[in-house]
Amino acid sequence: MGLTINSNIPALGADRQTERANQLLNNALRQMASGLRINRAADDAAGLAIAERFRTRIRQGQMEMNNLQSGVNYAQTAEGGLSAQMDATQRLRELAAQAANGTLTDDQRAALNAEARQLVQQIGDIAENTEFNGQNILQTGANVPLGTEGDLEVNVAASTPSTLGIDTVDLSTQAGAAAALGAADAAMNAIGENRAALGAQMNRFESAITQRQIGVENAAAAESAIRDVDIAQATMNRVRAQILVQGGLAALIQSNVAPQNALSLLRG
Repeated sequence: MGLTINSNIPALGADRQTERANQLLNNALRQMASGLRINRAADDAAGLAIAERFRTRIRQGQMEMNNLQSGVNYAQTAEGGLSAQMDATQRLRELAAQAANGTLTDDQRAALNAEARQLVQQIGDIAENTEFNGQNILQTGANVPLGTEGDLEVNVAASTPSTLGIDTVDLSTQAGAAAALGAADAAMNAIGENRAALGAQMNRFESAITQRQIGVENAAAAESAIRDVDIAQATMNRVRAQILVQGGLAALIQSNVAPQNALSLLRG
């Protein structure tokens, strides 16, 4: 190529390569600063779409774990109330067994009956006051969906003096005390079955939480493999880009030599 002044083709090529190297440098610096290989869709459009799907699965899994943990807490609250009712019912049965003794006087049975009525009222108070997040649990029972895949829900049977069949116990007579024994036994069986069902549900929820923890961990690992940057690789890219930028600047300087040579000829 001859010596020209109007067009400096080597300088244009060097400028284009220098601009490209500068873009690579900026990209490497951006990756190192953010810790991400993909900072915008232009970095890897397909990779970004896949990573976003994994991120959605992670967030859903985390929310489902929170929902399931709420279910565990709900069941624990209900089980705590039932445990207190069981203690009161066991004491009620003791009083009924004592009142069934034919050697007691009417006054003594009346005293036992007064305590028994207090226990029945206590069981009712427990049912009325056992709440979770403002929701009564034992008064009417509950079937609470947890909003997770698999349609998991908390199921609690109502547990009141009426549903337990002890609301009308009367220990003032020997016959009433005998009947109260059977009623107390049936109530304890109902409470025990309710507690056992809740225990099974809590185990199921905790197992579901563990399953989702594994799913979230795997999804996070997959997203990291796509989205996160390899710092060592980014560092090498930065060093390489810096060298290319410096080389390009040097080439731009040298590319001005040819026009200067043409100018020297004109001066001569």
